[in-house]
Amino acid sequence: MQIADKIVQLRKEKGWSQEYLAEKLGVSRQSISKWESGAAMPEVNRIVELADLFGVTTDYLLKDKSDQFSGYEGDSVDYHLVSEAEMNHFLASKTSAGKHIAFGVVLCLLSPVFLILSSEINNALLNGLGIFVLLSMIAIAVAIFIITDTKMEQFQYLEKQNFRLASGLTEVVQNRQQTYRKTYGKNIAFGVALCILSGLPLILAGLLDATGVTILYFVALLLVILAIATYIMITSYTIYSSFDQLLKTGQYSPKNREKEERESKLAGFYWPLVVAIYLGWSFTTQQWGFTWIVWPIAGLVYAALSSLLEQ
Repeated sequence: MQIADKIVQLRKEKGWSQEYLAEKLGVSRQSISKWESGAAMPEVNRIVELADLFGVTTDYLLKDKSDQFSGYEGDSVDYHLVSEAEMNHFLASKTSAGKHIAFGVVLCLLSPVFLILSSEINNALLNGLGIFVLLSMIAIAVAIFIITDTKMEQFQYLEKQNFRLASGLTEVVQNRQQTYRKTYGKNIAFGVALCILSGLPLILAGLLDATGVTILYFVALLLVILAIATYIMITSYTIYSSFDQLLKTGQYSPKNREKEERESKLAGFYWPLVVAIYLGWSFTTQQWGFTWIVWPIAGLVYAALSSLLEQ
């Protein structure tokens, strides 16, 4: 790839026009047009300025290589240069994916509600309908997870961290993350508070010796509250973590990547098992006012297992 082609590619990756690039360099648009067409060669000082603007090395501009990107000084591997348009597309896609994933989790949490409420009624049709609703909601949730994951595969290179942000974009992402930080903190705090308070109705029902029907309604209410809290926390966390992913900070820093992969495998096995234990125990004993204790215990055990993974 010649320097003319590289100038065109890097300019378009930043979403700049020839006029804008000319203005930043203090040259005419005709000069940029000649450089990009190969009719003229930039002077040495202009090549240095171009390298600084595009965030690449002068070697990358001058050497005739066909690699996708290998222009960062001191790097021995190829990197993908993320343009501003690409960055905005990723952030928007990540936000949308977070909402879809959160909705799928909500479907999973609410899937047994109809079955729980109908279990007190000795009606085979209603019980069968409850099972159908449960399986249907889980099936829809799984489909959402698969479709969302497929759509996000286009950003797989960001997961592998073989990318660099174009010049000036790091500050833009940092500013956006800083602006969102307060909203993120409030949403997570509110979600955690809802999770803690969700068990209070069941505790009160147990203390007041409420009837079985009342307890079932409170169980359904608990799941609804947990679903609301989960949606808020997942969507907020997804937005905030998308900034970390671009900046390679937080959980996306190189030293935390291995730990995150281990925790992801643990969560994928652990929480479905907890749900199975909770539902199995609850339907077997019909003590819905007591079996909710599975969740705080499971949370403590998961925290302990996660700590062990850090060792």
